[in-house]
Amino acid sequence: MGNMAMEDKVMEAMEMKRKQRSRRIDLHMHILPGVDDGAETMEDAVEMAEISVRSGIGTVAATPHGDFSRWDAIEYIRLCFAKLDALRSELARRKIPLKVVGGMELLVNEALIKWARENRLPGINGSRWLLVEFYFDISLSRALRMADELAALGYRLILAHPERYGLARRSPEDLRAFYDRNIILQVNKGSILQEFGRKAFRAADWMLSAGIAGAVASDAHDPVLRTPDMEDAAEVLEMYYGRDAAEVLMERNPGRIVESAPGA
Repeated sequence: MGNMAMEDKVMEAMEMKRKQRSRRIDLHMHILPGVDDGAETMEDAVEMAEISVRSGIGTVAATPHGDFSRWDAIEYIRLCFAKLDALRSELARRKIPLKVVGGMELLVNEALIKWARENRLPGINGSRWLLVEFYFDISLSRALRMADELAALGYRLILAHPERYGLARRSPEDLRAFYDRNIILQVNKGSILQEFGRKAFRAADWMLSAGIAGAVASDAHDPVLRTPDMEDAAEVLEMYYGRDAAEVLMERNPGRIVESAPGA
């Protein structure tokens, strides 16, 4: 009887830990099959979803690349949302407990600004939160000008992998200008794990140590090389920056974004 009671307690503790871990949210993943340089097939996408669940992720934002200078931008958006519906259906069919919300990783250029003046951009889960990226060699002044233009149109920005931009590699302190504009700085887990080189790691470490990073995400592209496994990143965050920081970066801040009311 005593052994059974102990086993029940162990199982209960394990289930509680699983539920706590499943609160993690990955804001940046190229999981939609066959639309960009991410998952190539539905099987790849399903495997990425399974990896996410095993590493404690409960919700992911499907964020395919979006370049509005391409001639078929409207058709591309429709394709992405069709793939999103198909992925959700497949995960439900296989009983994989992962919530997938829509979004895009939007390349900020003049075409995007023009589009934003005339049309609604695809935000995270239908909100006005945009996951954006710049050309890697963009100047600080140009990046800030374009960010200000989007903000003036009512959008709130999440800057993808700022540690990988040339301006951050040269002077990580320049990233504070984005933080001061209430832009969420989304660090890639690969940068924390030193997969993108020393300069990207140093810039990521500076943001995390200075407390200006707003989220950590996988930026996963496949189930083999750039995977969505967030367990190692979570352990590094807890070990070097504290458990509270890990929760803020992987649960609370991403949760606030994903749970924003559509249009908010």
